[in-house]
Amino acid sequence: MKKNALFLLFIFVLFPLIAFSQSQDVKTKAIGHIISVQSENGAWSRLKGEFPPEAEPTSWAVKVLKMNNVHNDMAEKGVDFILKDQRPDGSWNNNTAHTAFAIIALKEAGRGEEAIKKGIQYLRSVQDEAGGFRRIGKEGVPLTVFTAVVLTAFKEAGYDRKDPAVRQALDWLMGCQNPDGGYGLPKGSPSLAFSTAWAVRALLYHGVAPSTPFVQDAVEWLIKAQRPSGGFAMVQKNAPEDPEVTAYVIMALTRLKEKKDIIDKAAGYLLGVQHPDGSFTSNTPMQFNKVPKKNTQTTLFVAWALSEAK
Repeated sequence: MKKNALFLLFIFVLFPLIAFSQSQDVKTKAIGHIISVQSENGAWSRLKGEFPPEAEPTSWAVKVLKMNNVHNDMAEKGVDFILKDQRPDGSWNNNTAHTAFAIIALKEAGRGEEAIKKGIQYLRSVQDEAGGFRRIGKEGVPLTVFTAVVLTAFKEAGYDRKDPAVRQALDWLMGCQNPDGGYGLPKGSPSLAFSTAWAVRALLYHGVAPSTPFVQDAVEWLIKAQRPSGGFAMVQKNAPEDPEVTAYVIMALTRLKEKKDIIDKAAGYLLGVQHPDGSFTSNTPMQFNKVPKKNTQTTLFVAWALSEAK
């Protein structure tokens, strides 16, 4: 009886503590890599030495450091870079995701209220008539991931579902769900894990109930993309798991307490594929042209995901 009691104690108490400790170790090592690759101008690159320092990865880095309240001096240098890099039209690079992530980082840092207001005005000015957001200003077609990231920025900036732009974007995003429950990148395209994860995250963030098909069916789609290792693949079949995709899914599921076991398993996968220097290899960044590379972008999203999965 005593042995059974001790075993149950391990399962229900010690095992969750071990899983938490492992995810914290992964995050700490990832942050160590992040601070080691900051450029002299205070910015970060997707991959130091191969891509220039720019606002988007700098925004991710500021978000991660400020979330964890570590290396604030380095984070403040990043904030200074972000503020200097804003364009007169209020955008960062006329890119909706760059602009949204900058807003998210500035809100986390508690700085740049005027820059945030200008950024929000820019986003309002480029919203598609149907409600979605494109990648570059008003060029191309609306995309789910960019719309979801913009919705996150609106929420961080204090705009909820009562705001017409938010309401319209949510309606458009929900209208992009595929019959299989997932979300593609443009409306009607095959479902992908990273677009489905960002859609779930944005919908939950704005109070869409987890029991609605827009969320529930999407979460079920994501779970089918989890591999035995615990990592998540970009599609459900015939694709390997990837740490950046895994990070996006963790970020989507952290608001669903009943999915903690799935998150813990995913964190275990990340522990197993992390490099000794704290970084990760992925082919997810579109700039890499599907060539797997050890990079800062993936490392930043892993650190962000594990910072939220407490």
